[in-house]
Amino acid sequence: MKFGEARSTGTFIPLTPLIDVIFILLIFFMLASSYLDWRAIDLRVTRSDDPATVSQRALVIRLKADGSSRMGRDMLSPESLRSRIETAIAENSDLRVTILSEPDVPLQRAVDTLDIVTGLGATNVSFARVR
Repeated sequence: MKFGEARSTGTFIPLTPLIDVIFILLIFFMLASSYLDWRAIDLRVTRSDDPATVSQRALVIRLKADGSSRMGRDMLSPESLRSRIETAIAENSDLRVTILSEPDVPLQRAVDTLDIVTGLGATNVSFARVR
């Protein structure tokens, strides 16, 4: 009986070239990706402590935290809000629209209101956050 070295039948795969390839792929995808191609909303944001500071010639839409919308003193549903905005823009195409938002209003609701206003043809739109 001969006792000798035990031979390994498995093959040895060096990990260094694999790590190099993964690192090169990582750098390639980081350089090939564009992080500056975001869809942006062009708007002016102002901060207003008093809604009376908003011009009287502007169409003011107030978004309340409880989910309601007001235009002037009238509380409006989403359908009536759309029709009121549409008639106001039809009368004056250069109408300035200001969306006053309370702090607890979800951002998506403000963006939805912005989509309605710009979809109806308003071009001069601004946001204001009321404390």
